[in-house]
Amino acid sequence: MARPWRIQYEGAIYHVMSRGVGRGEIFLTNDDYSRFLEYMANAREKFNLDIFAFVLMANHYHILLRTNDANLSRAMQWIQTAYSIYYNRNHNRCGHLFQGRYKSVLVENESYCHILSLYIHLNPIRAGMVEKVEEYNWSSYHDYVNVRKRNKWVNSEAVLEGICSDKEESRREYRKLIRKACGRENDFLEDIKYGMILGSDKFVEWVQRKFIDRTEKEDADLPQKKRISDDGVIEKVIEEIIHNYKIDRATLLQRKRHIPFEARDVSMYILKTYTGLSNKAIGEMFGVSISAVNKAAIRINKQSKTSKSFRRKLEEITHSTFKV
Repeated sequence: MARPWRIQYEGAIYHVMSRGVGRGEIFLTNDDYSRFLEYMANAREKFNLDIFAFVLMANHYHILLRTNDANLSRAMQWIQTAYSIYYNRNHNRCGHLFQGRYKSVLVENESYCHILSLYIHLNPIRAGMVEKVEEYNWSSYHDYVNVRKRNKWVNSEAVLEGICSDKEESRREYRKLIRKACGRENDFLEDIKYGMILGSDKFVEWVQRKFIDRTEKEDADLPQKKRISDDGVIEKVIEEIIHNYKIDRATLLQRKRHIPFEARDVSMYILKTYTGLSNKAIGEMFGVSISAVNKAAIRINKQSKTSKSFRRKLEEITHSTFKV
């Protein structure tokens, strides 16, 4: 099976979204929301992003952003991993927090951003959480309509300038657009092609030719094991495990069926919990079955709940693996 399309290039704009595993909550307290915003702000600096809009809901989030360095995977992986580690530690839980890999829609250019920002900011109303969009605290709407922004790192100016050149007038016009859009937000998404591209037919053709057709050809030519990759994350995990457990690569990757091996179990747990790799892909790396990957994750999950020292070690390895 071909790997998921990962279209990345300098200046690409994306509407990114992700849910909690099993649609469970990913934000329980105000501190949780605030911490996620801190990670977003840090990621903006670390990965040279422009963040245009966001909303944080109880069990999911939406972010509209531009990657100036063709690094969406690294940026989103860093945000979700950093927050997952924080959340698990502060709420005494282990394992997945987010439901698989984040979803993203590639956006042609800034002309679509004000439409997507409206869709994003209206999420709390669609969910029945508030009657007016300004009543919801955890979105960038306030950075669009107030003179003093709550989040200085939100590039609302780039979107508002496309509505009106006068700053005050653009804020007033945005309030009007929000009211007009309420109740028909889903109309904005009808032009999304293949569930992943928002833009003109010409843009879709360009993406198809430059990225999708080429990717599918490469997938057909490459052996399965060479296709198991996600921006070098596998090598990062392996290197960190080798360093922490003082073992060599051959020992870590050797086939030992039905024999629990902590270093290998931790490797599979981290790859399963914090990356978009499938159990099959992880199993092929270590020469074990899909069920063996699941059992390894369960063992590590249980051990982290019963041993504080092991949990700290696991957190340190994970932090070190995904740090920038």
